[in-house]
Amino acid sequence: MVEVVGHDEKGYLGAGRRVGLCYHVSMQGFGPSTYGDGFADVYDDWYGNITDAAATARFVAERCATGPVLELGVGSGRLVPDLVAAGCRVIGIDGSRSMLEICARKLRAERIGPADVSLVVADLASLPVLPSGKVGAALCAFNTLFNLPTEAAQADLLHRLASALAPNGSVIIEAITGYALDAGPASSVGVSRMTADQLVLSATLMDIQQQTIQGQHVEVTEAGIKLRPWMLRWTTPSQLDALAADAGLELVERYVNWTGEAYREEADTHVSVFRRIPDSGIRASND
Repeated sequence: MVEVVGHDEKGYLGAGRRVGLCYHVSMQGFGPSTYGDGFADVYDDWYGNITDAAATARFVAERCATGPVLELGVGSGRLVPDLVAAGCRVIGIDGSRSMLEICARKLRAERIGPADVSLVVADLASLPVLPSGKVGAALCAFNTLFNLPTEAAQADLLHRLASALAPNGSVIIEAITGYALDAGPASSVGVSRMTADQLVLSATLMDIQQQTIQGQHVEVTEAGIKLRPWMLRWTTPSQLDALAADAGLELVERYVNWTGEAYREEADTHVSVFRRIPDSGIRASND
């Protein structure tokens, strides 16, 4: 049986803890678990097919060194069954216990046990990785890195990931490039979903200078109104490369998507692979 725990039994991770200082942002009350708690009950319905999970798993497995895949923002476990099927052991971290409980139920239903998957409730900003266990790959899929709301928090995470990698391990990041947002409106309200018994409105506020987007999905049903908030702080590929280099990581591959489509400067998305710079001096950390 897969259980949601504060640490995993193999010693790869220490007990999860939260670092609230990283979340002093403009949306009042938004914290490490806000997104997951707000979307847990609809995530698989709304976003279950947002990208090709099987292609993602193959891509990651081919670049995973000795050790498990550390998936940050594992959420409902959208990618986990395919990662396990591709031969990866997975440590999934998420700030939302609600999301992880859904993930655990899904894995039990598919008879995937703790020998293959550990789920850890932890704030990505604190990433409690221990030197006693290295990871073969660290995966930040579908804008997960941008859930950290400041450049400093993103840079700190990259430093922690560099310290956690096994030799020849990879940090793999899937994200928007952010280029298309420069021409976008500062605010917008529109219809996201509509059925006979449901209306979902999407409202956003964007700050180009701070590179942030705040949003609310406002779901209206006969039962009432539910707010589902979200935030992103995007980083362009060149900015990401600079943050990675400062963390002792170098870009070794970049594509438009998980199928290996050649990257273009005008692309809206990217999948980037980073590895430790030889002799970078990065050491494992208990922080």
